[in-house]
Amino acid sequence: MRPMITIRPATLADAAAISIVHCSTVDEWRDPYTRRPTDAATLDLFGRWYNGGAWMSVETCAIHLNGLLLHGHLPLVAEVNGVLVGEAEYYVNREPAPFGPHLHLSVLYVHKDWQRQGIGQALVEAGVEHAHALGCHALTTQPEPEMTGFYRRVGFQPWMRAKEMQTAVEGTSPALTPFSLNSGPPEHLALRIGRYQCGAQGWETLWPAVALPELRALRRGVWRGELDGTPVVLGLREQFRNPTQADGYAWLPPTAPLTPAVTALRSLGAREGYSAVDLLLPEDALPELKTVFRLDYQTTVDLWIKQT
Repeated sequence: MRPMITIRPATLADAAAISIVHCSTVDEWRDPYTRRPTDAATLDLFGRWYNGGAWMSVETCAIHLNGLLLHGHLPLVAEVNGVLVGEAEYYVNREPAPFGPHLHLSVLYVHKDWQRQGIGQALVEAGVEHAHALGCHALTTQPEPEMTGFYRRVGFQPWMRAKEMQTAVEGTSPALTPFSLNSGPPEHLALRIGRYQCGAQGWETLWPAVALPELRALRRGVWRGELDGTPVVLGLREQFRNPTQADGYAWLPPTAPLTPAVTALRSLGAREGYSAVDLLLPEDALPELKTVFRLDYQTTVDLWIKQT
């Protein structure tokens, strides 16, 4: 019998309970440097973050939750008899087509003791209701492979496929202006390179809210300007495991060619002292890009959609 489930917006007071939900799903804690199994009690804040993100400790969870609320996003929690048993986080995206105004479901976690009781489905249904209220036409998500069955059951279907490709750096840097402050993602542009989740989360990656020394030490750069008369915002972020490599991001008009942005990211990477840049590129753009650049395959990322 399905329990009586209450869905409501999260508040800062929920940070500790949300952290408990996320931590309940960790089967084995690992040291961030040796990667060997360890007791969670031995880990500092960064060690806990490494095992699952900001939700792994109440301190970082509260900061992350505060950022979501300040930026107008939509964290929801599920309760049964007053006990918080699940959480979903929806990012509000106002990007141009083909994405359009939509809610992106970035995470959905249910406490391990309450799984398979309709709580995940209730959190998705609540997302649909909020999408209607906000004038958003769809929900999107990037499901883990083991969760695709669940997302099919609640109405999602595969939509866009991207492939992470690595390219060597080279070239002369373009005349772009560095960003010195987080002024928010450019709503008139779409995240076309580096769309691991959604535009708002890509921006969040480049402007970390959690002041862990290990994260703040990672080099980041954001630039804006024009390439061949097209407005762009480009970003690079140093990889945690390999400081000689960076992840690249590019916000562009929806129909702009990707070749100038890839060229610019390669040259910015060279200027910043990296040896290679990883670029998550739309699969349908790869045939043309491969005629210009050497691109070595790393992994595949699938975006799913649920029309509302």
